[in-house]
Amino acid sequence: MRVRRWLGLAVLFGSLAAVLALSSPAQSQRQRDEDQPLTKRLAREGKVTDEQAARVFNALGPVLRNELGRGRTVSVPGLGTFRVVQIAEHKDIERGTGRVLRVPATNTVEFLADGSLNRAANSDAAVPAETVPAFEYVPLPNQTPGQKSGTSRSTGTRTK
Repeated sequence: MRVRRWLGLAVLFGSLAAVLALSSPAQSQRQRDEDQPLTKRLAREGKVTDEQAARVFNALGPVLRNELGRGRTVSVPGLGTFRVVQIAEHKDIERGTGRVLRVPATNTVEFLADGSLNRAANSDAAVPAETVPAFEYVPLPNQTPGQKSGTSRSTGTRTK
């Protein structure tokens, strides 16, 4: 009698454990894909551990900086290309005073996005973080630009 009682209790607990193990978590406990850190999503897609994905992310910046510092172009598949470009020496107008400034030549990093990245940015679901206003060139602030006159010639007023 006593053995049957323990056997029945074991079957009850075993079936309860099987039901709990096979049941999925409640909907409210699931974490949405967008809420997960980028390293966790990279780890899942790349089939690597979270630690390995974090190490790759932490190493990416210094490696890019080193390669660009040597003047090399760096292509990241599915993302785009980073390269060093030079902006030539040029003149600009100082805002507020209208004074002409000489801007020395400088190098900068240019990113050329992959075509699939541009398509993703222009999808219906993509919401811009910022809207950049259109550029308007005003040669002299607070003044209306003069109108260009035609190619008419007037007779000279000089006498001999």
